[in-house]
Amino acid sequence: MRRILMLALVPVIAGGCAGVDGWEGAGEEAESSERAAVTAAPRLLQYRQISDGVSETRYLAELPQDSGEKVLLRLAGCREEGVVREMFGLRQSAIAEWTGAVDEAWPEIACPDRIATDAGVYAEPRTLGTSLLEYRITGETPAAGPGRYFVIQNRCAGLMTHLDIPGRARRAPAVPLGTPTWTPPAGATPIRLSCANERPQTTYEGWEVHTAFVPSLEFRTMLIVKKGNTSFFVESLDGQPYNDVVDDAERARKLDGLRALLGVPSTSASLDDVVEDELIEEGHPFFDVCLDRCADPDWVPSHKVVREGYLECESGALDPETGGCVEGARREVTDRLELDGTTSRRAPLGDVVLDLEVCSASETWERRLGLARRADAGETWMQRLTAAYNAGKSAAEAAPPASVALPCIAPTRTCTATLRDLSDLSSTTLASLTRSCRAGDEALEIRLGKRATLTRQAFTIDAAALPAGMRAVRLVGDAERTTVTVSPPVCGFGTTTACTDPQPAIVVQGDLTLDVEHLRLVSRAATTGAAGAPPAPLARIAVQATGSSARGLVLRARDVHVVGDDTPAFYKGIVFSGGSLALYNSSVRAYTDAVSVDRGRVATVSWPVAGAYAIESLAQPGIPSASLVDLRGRWLGGSAANFRALALNADVQAFVVGMRVAGPTAVSWSDDRAVWPEDGLLAVDGDFTSAAGYFARESVMLSVSGRGQLSFVAPRVTDFAHVLRCPTTLSGGTARITFDRPEFQDITYALRQGACTFESASQWEPTGE
Repeated sequence: MRRILMLALVPVIAGGCAGVDGWEGAGEEAESSERAAVTAAPRLLQYRQISDGVSETRYLAELPQDSGEKVLLRLAGCREEGVVREMFGLRQSAIAEWTGAVDEAWPEIACPDRIATDAGVYAEPRTLGTSLLEYRITGETPAAGPGRYFVIQNRCAGLMTHLDIPGRARRAPAVPLGTPTWTPPAGATPIRLSCANERPQTTYEGWEVHTAFVPSLEFRTMLIVKKGNTSFFVESLDGQPYNDVVDDAERARKLDGLRALLGVPSTSASLDDVVEDELIEEGHPFFDVCLDRCADPDWVPSHKVVREGYLECESGALDPETGGCVEGARREVTDRLELDGTTSRRAPLGDVVLDLEVCSASETWERRLGLARRADAGETWMQRLTAAYNAGKSAAEAAPPASVALPCIAPTRTCTATLRDLSDLSSTTLASLTRSCRAGDEALEIRLGKRATLTRQAFTIDAAALPAGMRAVRLVGDAERTTVTVSPPVCGFGTTTACTDPQPAIVVQGDLTLDVEHLRLVSRAATTGAAGAPPAPLARIAVQATGSSARGLVLRARDVHVVGDDTPAFYKGIVFSGGSLALYNSSVRAYTDAVSVDRGRVATVSWPVAGAYAIESLAQPGIPSASLVDLRGRWLGGSAANFRALALNADVQAFVVGMRVAGPTAVSWSDDRAVWPEDGLLAVDGDFTSAAGYFARESVMLSVSGRGQLSFVAPRVTDFAHVLRCPTTLSGGTARITFDRPEFQDITYALRQGACTFESASQWEPTGE
């Protein structure tokens, strides 16, 4: 059992400060019992002092004592209010003004601490216990006879930390007198340091509703709604301008109705604001929100905008009698699949675009603002991504319209689990992470520190292990990217796992939506092999994700990097099947297959800078060709097909934008469907290159073994032996390969298209025939 060494005190005599005039409330009697002294909270006082011609704020602490008196404690050098408040746990109480003189002989606590390092200490090892510390400033020598010492409750975390009581107790060399039965010498003067336990004042982060008086718009009164960086005006409720509600009770009812809709607590008061003129922007909407008429088919919202200093109807004509709008139309909401795999929801209104968060709750802004849902145009997944790409290109070439972001009325109920720095994901389970979740939580957010490890078995995210009703998980790293260091798997003798197959580091199972952000997966394998041989790759699959036959798994990765750098690469990068995979501004570098997909859709995008992110096979440089072996020791150097950067297998559709795709086989296509109404693979602005130094006469940019339609727009193809490898026959059809505006460089052999149909406006000059 671990023991804490404790040292007795050698007190020093000093007088107290009881009865000093000058502090506000002097002369008040404190309770004399020890319990009252323990629970009595201190007070903080402040005064001004001239130092080098500058007036500065200094602090004192008024401390109740066992005797009922009060001691004044100087806080020397403690000039930051936050530090002083945290030290005594007084995070909210007002700080009183001290108007009397300050005696330099009063006891002090300094910032930084000046108590002698060899001062006697006794720390009782329990939370509700007491600690004693000899009051002796650095440089003073222990005096003979009784003296003074601090008495500190262990629950006073700020004082215990500032005075380093735990550290002092650990460093004490012996315990000759520091026992629970030790009694201070007669005449010794204790100075009891007390604290409060006030909780810090939390900032309300939800919706706020305030009354807004707008002088620049005919002195109208409306409501202003705020949340975070979002702020907008509500000019009407159920079609009636708030300014025109003259009955106080009805106005209060409408205000309370909007507050109730947004879930504003009673602790967040609605204030009266005067809106500055510069906050009124031409073309920005002043909303009409329905409270009682949402289900009324005749209700059409009376949204307004400012034109030349006057409020006008955004749609329709202004009715001078009611102040509402007539003959207006509902604006349409459009859902758009974005390049990162998420769905955005937008609606034009006035001169702006409403950016509506996609919400799980039934109460939405679309309903409350009277917006209409656009009829489904029947666009396919590929068409929607192509539209997102074209919209992004257009936005880059022209200034996009202003937008107003509207968060969900009721945010998704999220359970957050925060892991400490250097947590081992091998010992982390969904059961432990969701233990404190509330009934009805819809999503789990797992937040990592700056670093994490994975030492043994995989970290598993299984839809079957999530609480009922929860089907969304976010795995979020530090904003500057969390590094997850992955160790070789534990396998072989004494385990149930053979060492001849790669083991996954992260496993995803079942139909759920998983968002992974700001992660960097690196290996902790040996950087040198035996007898000077090159190091073997890490026998791991970085991510193995498998959805059900319903293909309901959605895996979205943003700023995720599976890398080798100066350490051995993962044996495989991402192996995915049964759903939708989106890699946005992410890189995957592996030894054999970097990204392999079955029964699903994959979008991998580098945006807005093409070539900034890579999918790369044989990403462990320095391995001689003779050492290209698998985990069983079998040689892989006989075929470039063993090293595929992007492997598109059975029943797959892929969208690739701006990526650098590198490997002995850059792209492998083995799907085989007789009917293809659209592209099975569409690659735009891609850089395709081989693995330098390997397979000089076998490397191939595109290897095809199945039927399909594959399109490459503005590709840059460099340093391959072959551009295309296609069999001589494809049962029942062909693979149609189209190159639009390609650039070819350093291609060894001429085209050998086999059973494939190859279309390209230009070709290359072979360098090796």
